[in-house]
Amino acid sequence: MGKPIKVVTKTFKVIEILNQGKGISLKDLAQQASLPKPTAFRILDTLLSLGYADQDAATQQFRLGSKFLTFVKSSSAGADIIALAKPYMEKLGEAYGETINLARLTGDQIIYVRVLESDHSFRISDNIGDRASVHSTAIGKAIAAFLPEPQLKEILNTTTFTSFTRKTIIDEASLRKHLVLVKLQGYSVDDEEGHDGVLCIGAPIFNKDNLPFAAMSISMPKVRAKKKVLDNMIRDLPKVAVQLSLDLGVTDIRKCFGKEPS
Repeated sequence: MGKPIKVVTKTFKVIEILNQGKGISLKDLAQQASLPKPTAFRILDTLLSLGYADQDAATQQFRLGSKFLTFVKSSSAGADIIALAKPYMEKLGEAYGETINLARLTGDQIIYVRVLESDHSFRISDNIGDRASVHSTAIGKAIAAFLPEPQLKEILNTTTFTSFTRKTIIDEASLRKHLVLVKLQGYSVDDEEGHDGVLCIGAPIFNKDNLPFAAMSISMPKVRAKKKVLDNMIRDLPKVAVQLSLDLGVTDIRKCFGKEPS
């Protein structure tokens, strides 16, 4: 094996730090990477220009860019969930005519990895690679409700409870109380918590270790969220999420939901 190329080594060190899932300042990144600040800046600037890093305009902090999602097929689990979810998403889209979302938990945030847009001219949709907070999305709450307590605690310790609407949950105690209900129901609801006039239903997807790592949601303008339609979504979406979990290697879905065999 030849001698490592220094600039490549430094670049991947920066990428590894960005991959922790939390925003980081240039100063902190340079310190963690043991790089001079100008060197760290040049690497970040290159990653930004190529779309492999993002910078938050408000906080000026850096994160991995959505373009890294194009490499998701290098992970068998990532490839499996996206490929396996496609027919289920299409079936839900045909049944309800609303936007169907698939997202994964990365660090303390949600990243959308597949979006099937509604055909309605008035529709709600995110983009692949968009990030969202755990506390304000149906997908985030669906995952969080079933996480082991140490992992949930770590996420909530780094969560900024930004208020997006007057209905957003803005403190840990209220969110934890809400997550108890989500766990009992087996699905989550975002009722104008992320965007005014938008309602979402979410359900968790588990891996073969019975841990929630992704979720699927149906999002729609609230004006189309009639009770009968919502009742049907609440029935169908969790079934789809359970089937996906089984496809991904779960052998006893009761363990995922914290239930003992009867």
